[in-house]
Parts: sequence; C-alpha cells; structure tokens
Amino acid sequence: MMRTETPMMHATPPLAGIRVLDLTRILPGPFATMIFADLGAEVVKIEHPRGGDPERSSAPLGENGDAYRFGMLNRGKRSIAIDLKSTQGQEVVLELARSFDVVLEGFRPGVVDELGIGPAALRSVNPGLVYASISGYGQTGPYADLPGHDINYQALAGILRYFGGRDAPRIPWLPIADIGGGAMLAVSGILAALVRRAATGRGDYLDLSMAEGALYWQQTRAQWYLATGNDPTPDGLPVTGAVPGYGIYEGADGEWLSLGCLEPIFWERLCGVLDLPNDVGRQRDSKAFDELDARLRAIIATRSVKEWFAVFRDSGVPAAPCHTIADALDDEHFRSRGRLGGSEPHDRIRSPFVFADSPEVAGSAAPTLGADTDAVLREAGYDEPRISGLRAVGAIR
Repeated sequence: MMRTETPMMHATPPLAGIRVLDLTRILPGPFATMIFADLGAEVVKIEHPRGGDPERSSAPLGENGDAYRFGMLNRGKRSIAIDLKSTQGQEVVLELARSFDVVLEGFRPGVVDELGIGPAALRSVNPGLVYASISGYGQTGPYADLPGHDINYQALAGILRYFGGRDAPRIPWLPIADIGGGAMLAVSGILAALVRRAATGRGDYLDLSMAEGALYWQQTRAQWYLATGNDPTPDGLPVTGAVPGYGIYEGADGEWLSLGCLEPIFWERLCGVLDLPNDVGRQRDSKAFDELDARLRAIIATRSVKEWFAVFRDSGVPAAPCHTIADALDDEHFRSRGRLGGSEPHDRIRSPFVFADSPEVAGSAAPTLGADTDAVLREAGYDEPRISGLRAVGAIR
C-alpha cells in the first residue's frame, strides 16, 4: 500500500537555513538569539576564550556547577571561542560573516568598529548581511556613551514612574527595557530586514536603543497625555485599578486574585455572580469607587482564591490567580499546551511560538565554552593546520 504523505511530513522550522552570528552576552542579545534558535535558525555564539559569557558563572548554579540562566538563554546554540581583540580573531569573524545571514552585537557604541568587525566592515564582504546593534541609548545622540542598565532605560522612557503607588516609583521585577525594548524589538527588526532582503537581495543595519524601545512601549500612556494634557498617575487609569472590578483582591487564604472586568459585559457578569444587581450601572461612577471597591474586597475575602477562580471560570468572568513562578511552572493550562518541559533548565519554559505547519524545535542544552570552534571553522573552509595555528597564538579556544 502506498504511503500518503502530508505537508507536515516535510515541514521545517520557520527560520531553518538562517544563520545568526551572536556577539552578545548577558541578557538582551542572548534572549533575542534564543528566540532565533527556538524558531529553527542556526545560532553561533562567539565568546571570549577565557571565561566566555559572564552569565556562565552567574548564580544560581546547578549541582553540576552550570548557571541556570545561561542554560536557559543559550539553549540550542553553538559556541565558538574567539579573542576579538586579536588581529587573527578579527580576521576569523570577517571570514565567518561571508556565510551568515545575521550578526547581532551588544557592545557599547563604537567598540565593534574599533575592533574592525563593525557593520561597514562585515557588510562589505557580505552585502546581504543583516547587522544589528543593541545598546542602551543608540549609536548616536547626547546619551550614546552613557553606561546604563534596564532601570535607567525604563526611567528615561517614563516607565519606571508608573510602577508602585503615588508615593514613589518602584523597580519592576522584570527587565522590561532589556527584554521588551531590546530583545523582542531586535528580533522584529531583524526579521523585517530579512523579509526586505528576500525582495532586494541586500541586507541592512539596525541601530536599536533599549531606551527608545521602552519608550515605544509607552503608547497608551502617551495617548492619554497627548489627549488630555494630564500626566496619568500610577493608579489613575482604568487599566491600573481606577475602576472597581479591575484589580487585585485578597482571598480568605491570603492568596491574591486578579479580576479584569473592564468592559460593561464583564462587570455585569461579576455583579451577577456576586449578587450585586444594584451596582451594575455604577462601575464608572468615580464617586462610588471607594464604596464598590470595599464591597468587592469584603466579598472576595470570604472564600479562597482557588474557589473563586473556579466560580469565575464557570461564569465567564475574566479572573486569574496571582501565581508565584513556582505556581506558573506547574499550571495545568501551560502544561496542557506543552509550554512546560522537563527538569533541565534549557527545557523548562518552552518557546511560545506554536505553528500549525511547522515543527517545534527541541532545543538542546547550552554549549560548553568553545565546544563548536573547530567544527564551525571547518565548515567555513579552515583546514587543521590553520585551526591549530590560530589556537597556538590564542586567537581561538
């Protein structure tokens, strides 16, 4: 009997065939290239021969001494150890760039040009190359040379002020500028450049500022200010708790429940479940806020969050328990969709990209430092004597 094949049998990951040369370290760049690896691209991570990415030694460490964060951010990648300060190492990067589609770097502005491996140099040997730089404030401008971290980029973009209460800003627990303004927008920009290259044959250079990426996230706050002339307070918008039914409430068990009843239909459902028929038309009455908020909190405090979540699920009310990360890593929904993997760090939180006609990439463990140096160089045409010569002078490991 002849076997009938379906398109899925020959499906490949969306970015299969795309080669990414990763010069980044720490968080934003490695997060971006992790996404490329998750989507099927070949990612070759260039690290310094002595020590490699600092994340390799950052806490917490597993029983075998490997850093959890490094393992999660660098799954599915290959590692090649090159001394970028050596002339021979710089020449290796120039040669490798000929056969890659993307180069991503995250040094301070100007460093890659000083090393002779900047966008002009690499694009001269490969006009189809998409070269991207992630920096705090961009390659130009008054702040370009300022050192910085996620907290500074959020502060400058006007994000930090809106965390916490009216008394003082608070530091968010998530690096919004690093990941949202840096890694995610770098991926978006690089993919856009690759689409354009498919039509023109030419690559491009992307100058991405994490502070500007964070500012880009400020659309809703900017819209409010531009429309009203008023600076929104941290708790002064409907989506920050200015209306009852959209907020965080404590249950009888001391746990917390989020309610998202912003639209009238959901507020009406909530009032129905809680037997509050007289309050259906009062949600947007600012004078009634304190009264309604206190009433909701008193009612939610009578039962556990688990009980309320079950009730609201059955009633079509937008609600969710405020999980700890331990809770989230054991949630039945994430498990049912296959987003939670095994016990290994690189497989614990899987890619959120679920395609109908593309297989999910099973990311392997993060590579040891320089594990793929010889293999990658051989693929680039280097013979054994040349590789041995580079190793002898310390240009590679």
